[in-house]
Amino acid sequence: MEINKPITSIILIVIIAILIFLFVLPKYQESRALQITLVEKQAEYNGKSVYYAKISDLLLGIENRKDELEKINSSLPPDLFISPLIYFFEKKGSENGLIVKSIVFSELSPISLEKNSSLNTKKGVRNITFTIDILGNYQGLKNFLYSLERSSRLFQVNTISFASTESLGSKKSSQLPAYNFKLEVTTHSY
Repeated sequence: MEINKPITSIILIVIIAILIFLFVLPKYQESRALQITLVEKQAEYNGKSVYYAKISDLLLGIENRKDELEKINSSLPPDLFISPLIYFFEKKGSENGLIVKSIVFSELSPISLEKNSSLNTKKGVRNITFTIDILGNYQGLKNFLYSLERSSRLFQVNTISFASTESLGSKKSSQLPAYNFKLEVTTHSY
């Protein structure tokens, strides 16, 4: 029996082609699909790692600027508490040689704030106006106003009026003249 070489070669090529087509090609396609999925997952991972690295940097920046952010929160606090403001006015008045006689406050509604104020146009921001009666000299008032300006809370002095408290017969030359000052101060809150 003699083997026909050309027919055997063709049969072997057909068998190899069928084996490649049935076994190798599907595994190759599966391997390519897995490689594409791997590349996509790596790109997604890299994107997320960059995103989380940026968030981590932002959190670190926030932690580093914590003092400044607290100052911002104290300049426009979310809650309205009157007692710390009254204490602040009395403390700064006494530090500057002034006697705080009375403090009266009123709150403007957000609607009137919208119409009257060019500073804040947000509906949630409220103005709180204080009328402060103070007794003292001009230098004390000047230092008191400077203390208001340096504070982290936003204060706006709307009006200042004053009247002399000295009578003509009791004027002393060694002391600075004392005045009754009336200040209208506005601050803001959410």
